Amino acid sequence: MSVNARDLIGESDNLHYVDATLDKNKTTASNSATEYGLMSYLGRLHYDYNNKYLITATFRRDGSSKFSSKNRWGNFPSFALGWRIDNEPFFQKLNAEWVSSLKLRGGWGQIGNQNITNYVDRSLLSLSTQYGALFGARENETLYQGIAVSRLGNPDIKWETTESLNIGLDASFFNSRMIFSFEYYNKTTKDMLLAAPMPIYMGYASNTYTNIGEANNRGIEMNLEWRDKTESGFEYNVGVNMSTIRNRMTKLNGGTPISDGPFRNGSMYLTYTNEGMPIGAFWGYKTDGLIQTQEQLNAVKRADFQPNAELGDVLFVDTNGDGKLDSSDRCMIGNPIPDIIYGINMGMAWKGFDLNLQFGGTIGNQIFNAMRYYTYFPNDITNKDRALMNYWTPNNTNTDIPRLTATDVNDNDRFSDMYVENGTYFRLRNAQLGYTLPASLTQRIKLQKVRFYVSGQNLFTISSYSGMDPEVGQSSSLSRGIDYGIYPQNISFTGGINVTF
Repeated sequence: MSVNARDLIGESDNLHYVDATLDKNKTTASNSATEYGLMSYLGRLHYDYNNKYLITATFRRDGSSKFSSKNRWGNFPSFALGWRIDNEPFFQKLNAEWVSSLKLRGGWGQIGNQNITNYVDRSLLSLSTQYGALFGARENETLYQGIAVSRLGNPDIKWETTESLNIGLDASFFNSRMIFSFEYYNKTTKDMLLAAPMPIYMGYASNTYTNIGEANNRGIEMNLEWRDKTESGFEYNVGVNMSTIRNRMTKLNGGTPISDGPFRNGSMYLTYTNEGMPIGAFWGYKTDGLIQTQEQLNAVKRADFQPNAELGDVLFVDTNGDGKLDSSDRCMIGNPIPDIIYGINMGMAWKGFDLNLQFGGTIGNQIFNAMRYYTYFPNDITNKDRALMNYWTPNNTNTDIPRLTATDVNDNDRFSDMYVENGTYFRLRNAQLGYTLPASLTQRIKLQKVRFYVSGQNLFTISSYSGMDPEVGQSSSLSRGIDYGIYPQNISFTGGINVTF
């Protein structure tokens, strides 16, 4: 329940009451209720034989009120195996003292997901005021409240299941100064829960949740770290971690592709999800630069291709080879999912001083710079990017900015790879420099430890992306990597003192 009042008499604490408003008509109240339940049973078995052979087996049974009674429960088993190779007699006979530990492991398991809104198994009715209607003669008009279905229910909705297989190796060397881990993973998500976009003409305010199909992620994860200390007391550590991912939509129930990444209030969509493609791939036309010569113009200025094209317009590609240019030539023009996600950590300490650096970034992903739709073409009444000053003219042909026109008769601004940019970046996420006073000094003033520090976040980013920030995030799994005009991450500096008594 909530109550809201406006135009209060004053701002002092003793006037923080709803009744202290000057206008009772500006007091509103609202209430809502929801009910949700989750019950889980979990069993786990551990077995260790001679610190060499390790087994973990788990079984869990989960029930959620978010599904109908026939699909309420899900069963999810898993197991993991470990082999301590370094404890085997044959390995110890090798006298490989530089190997501190060596373990081979593997696992398989399933886990359920019910991260959806409540009551998706039933249709929801709405009593919104716009569904009211007047009936009767003018002097006897009566307002009758109407009811409309705002979201269709799906009684067949069921648990989403993620099945994972992984094989890994953990090792340490040189008295554990070097730590290494490597893992291959293959993860398949079945019966994916998604509120797939519905055509606007169907008239529903919210999308219906369905089990749309199956997706697969596979790749490797690796971590390598070195820690050491010199005789002079200089301590340092360097660590690198990375993971690769190959994402594909392997099955769509019903085989109907899903468009998402809404643009212009949902009248257009920027992404496309289909079998065999990455989830939420960018979808549009391919381009081949600008029309620079009369020969190029003659080749495309046809009724079935680019009938209104002129020199300096965008040259679009006939991807399916049928000699025409239409919506069937749209294709995948970018993948928002990185090939590699990585991080680098560095630290050092000497005579009270310490320095820690954290780097991170991605490789191989693309960004759909939707802001260019407004800022690169003159059709919309908005501020324009200064790059637009380099537009094509007969005397300025070495450019990728098309000619300026009052009306875009060639539809240069249709969604194409002109908006897709390289999202690879390298960023210094955090840097901290500190100094700890000598213990001999702090003990004199009855303190255990005193440390001064300064730190900075997001100090620099190396990226070819023309937008404000290459970390654009995502609004949903189907619309990641779209830059609608995000607020960039701040560069910030802090300083302080830590005192231990």
